[in-house]
Amino acid sequence: MKKINIGVLGHSKSGKTLLCESILYKSGDISRLGTISQGNTVMDFDAEEVKRGVSINLGLASIKWKNSTLNLVDTPGYADFIGEVIETVSVVDSIVINISAVEGVGVGTEKAWVLSTEKKMPTIIFINRLDELDGDFAQLLAKIKVLGKNILPVNLPLLEDGKLKKVVNLLSPEEAKDYANEREKIIEVAAEGDDNLLNKYLEEGSLTEEEIEDGLKKAILERKIVPLLCGSSLQGIGIESLLNFMEIFFPGSEELAEISGINPKTNQQEKRAPSLNSPFTAFVFKTVLDPFAGKLSFFRVFSGQISSNSGIYNSSREKKERIGQLLRVFGKKQESISRAEAGEIVAVAKLSSVQTGDTLSDVDSPLVLAPLKFPEPAVSFSLKPAKKGIEDKLAAAFPKLKEEDKTIDVARDNETGETILSGVGDLHLDIAINKLKDKFAVEVIKGIPRVAYKETITSSASVQGKYKRQTGGHGQYGDVWLRVESLPRGKGFEFLDEIKGGAVPNQYIPAVEKGVLEAMGKGVIAGYPLVDIRVALYDGSFHTVDSSEIAFKIAASLALKKAILQAKPILLEPIMNVEVIVPQEFVGDIVGDINSKRGKVLSIETKQNNQLVKASLPLSEMANYATGLRSLTKGKAECRRAFSHYEILPGHLAKKIIEAREKKE
Repeated sequence: MKKINIGVLGHSKSGKTLLCESILYKSGDISRLGTISQGNTVMDFDAEEVKRGVSINLGLASIKWKNSTLNLVDTPGYADFIGEVIETVSVVDSIVINISAVEGVGVGTEKAWVLSTEKKMPTIIFINRLDELDGDFAQLLAKIKVLGKNILPVNLPLLEDGKLKKVVNLLSPEEAKDYANEREKIIEVAAEGDDNLLNKYLEEGSLTEEEIEDGLKKAILERKIVPLLCGSSLQGIGIESLLNFMEIFFPGSEELAEISGINPKTNQQEKRAPSLNSPFTAFVFKTVLDPFAGKLSFFRVFSGQISSNSGIYNSSREKKERIGQLLRVFGKKQESISRAEAGEIVAVAKLSSVQTGDTLSDVDSPLVLAPLKFPEPAVSFSLKPAKKGIEDKLAAAFPKLKEEDKTIDVARDNETGETILSGVGDLHLDIAINKLKDKFAVEVIKGIPRVAYKETITSSASVQGKYKRQTGGHGQYGDVWLRVESLPRGKGFEFLDEIKGGAVPNQYIPAVEKGVLEAMGKGVIAGYPLVDIRVALYDGSFHTVDSSEIAFKIAASLALKKAILQAKPILLEPIMNVEVIVPQEFVGDIVGDINSKRGKVLSIETKQNNQLVKASLPLSEMANYATGLRSLTKGKAECRRAFSHYEILPGHLAKKIIEAREKKE
């Protein structure tokens, strides 16, 4: 039986999940049509999805239609969950881009188009919610065709009194008799897909229905055309036409090209045919930590076959594993199966070494497929436990959170001591925080991360630091003279021993350096670490009885603090390199926003159909930057950032930080 793997992509709330629901209803796999408002659809079953009315996770379902098995993967349309879309595209063979007739082309539509184009995947556009269209279909069609010149309508809506009655199949001579021009365009495209068909069409002026089908199928497979269909999920109009079209024209897994990977034993590239006779090769595209089943690994079998309760090899990590019970997933339901063949998407529990992006193989024929590439996190929150005593539990939950979602990052900022949670957007992180509470039973408080400022000096100074304390027994005595000087930015710290004549005995010199380093860690003017200074120990004195390591350590700390205050201290702020990819129409807004944030535009260059704006921005100005950018550009901008260097913080801003610290103390 032909196996067809289909990803359903599109803008948020365009009707993707309801389209899948309508397909499942039409195929007879569900007995009633669920709705988003009632929270009872097959694909959106997570509590957060039901509460918010949007897809957050990819959803799986498998149906039988005529002579084929259709494996559907429903994806979130909201930009914060792009990781789920990337995972989906890695394992499906064809794509349906769902477009709302009400909202038209959205940001999610454009991203779906770009992804499918980059992967050169056979793609269908489905205009949904046509029963809600309050306007002209021709105008809507014209706007959609801006995505690509190769978009070709293969069915059209039939409206009566402004209401959608049915769709007209332009591939059917009987239905399309009043649409001769539109049908002729389809026949021309079919003819152009094959030289023999083209010659026949030019000579005879017509093709048989079978020849039209063959020509179209080849053109779709090679992505020379993107067919456009339409209908209404809610009314069930056009759904059967879509199913029939996908069953005929989307390629089965066995019709696809060989997969390519690296053999870890030979480090050479190898290819595998997508057939049962090839060695077993599968790709893990999703990991879910289920409260009842434990860890679930979802994978697509690309070649060969695998049976339940058998051995496999994790080629990516070079570890053997034991497969337990294979599961076929239908929404939140799981059905046990005895084996999985090339072209199937299944899940299995409790694979200890396996992570998202790993390749599973036969131990004798290992292969590693290309890993997934996820966008870098763009938004960050600081986290702290909501109550004391759960620190260990929280630390154990973070790796699980990251294992489920590869677009999440959790790290400790060594400069500020804060735990930083990073992700794609605000909603993404809000849901991650809710997941910590609901799934892993740890509650946190979020905040804006502290900026890791640093302190340095702009002059030099020489001072004495003396620590003298007399008690009943031995006293404490340490006396040092230090000279501090500034170093070029980024040089860190240097310590020089310039003692002559034993003014400070050798055994106490390491304690002096240690005292200097400890004082540097706490800073002097605002409590931030000191950097880019040279400290020279050039004189001092000692007491044969009362001197000790601790006394010299304290003396050095006192001397450093006095010296820094005399050497014209300043604050440094971290500067980020920022790259914004944005349509031309928003470049002016982006540049203005960067300038308003004390940033500098470094360059603007063309990148495919967009503009790439490169800039440097102070980190302190970038709180919620990704969210603001999305609002500024109607969600059409993408942003990447990375640490660049430190620069002097302007005096009026430094004054506020120093005053705030003094007030706190």
